[in-house]
Amino acid sequence: MKKLGLLGGTSWHSSLDYYRLINQFVNRHLGGVASADLVLRSVDFSIHHQHQLDGAWDKIAQAFSDDAIAMKAMGVEGLLICANTMHIVADQVAKASGLPVLHIADAIKQTCDKTNTSVVGVLGTIFTMEHGFYQSALEQRGIQALVPQADDRQEINRIIFDELVKGEIKESSRDFYLQQVQQLKQAGAESVVMGCTEIGLLIDQSMTAVPLIDSLTCHAEYGAAWCLSSVDAESVS
Repeated sequence: MKKLGLLGGTSWHSSLDYYRLINQFVNRHLGGVASADLVLRSVDFSIHHQHQLDGAWDKIAQAFSDDAIAMKAMGVEGLLICANTMHIVADQVAKASGLPVLHIADAIKQTCDKTNTSVVGVLGTIFTMEHGFYQSALEQRGIQALVPQADDRQEINRIIFDELVKGEIKESSRDFYLQQVQQLKQAGAESVVMGCTEIGLLIDQSMTAVPLIDSLTCHAEYGAAWCLSSVDAESVS
């Protein structure tokens, strides 16, 4: 099995789900008491969130790169960044560490291909919705990405950082997010990407008829499949 490094802690709530889901996917495939071969680096999000607010993405890239290099020395063969927004530094981390980064856009593309989806709405942090890196990554993979209106993007972002990353769940926020899902559908989205790994704490598919793509779940499954790729190859040989 390939050893996968998880760059987590942004936030720890979603990192817990990544760790749990990857292990569950691996165990489902191998059975018994099998689990994934993982190295988890969980950072202090308060430091990196301040860097986000300051626009100091170079500091985040350097910190993640240093962690990736340290994990490489521990035998890690690939990296998974446990957050949508932090993929803004994915290319820099891959270049600095010499390790492949399992990009969340590839996981979303794989999910979209299963349903022939080519236009998605994106809910996420203000950085994910406005900085262009996320939409560009999806468009490079043949998927058009739509985002909510500017005022709505501010409220979506506020709910993420003032509530979800703290583990707070409010019905009013759930109603607002479900309203955004409907509006993206009306704007032409065939599915809506939950493009922040904390959004799954607030809404799920049982709450709407609009198809949702849980970026965390599909990314975790993508990571588990990567871990198992050498096992499958060995079983064939």
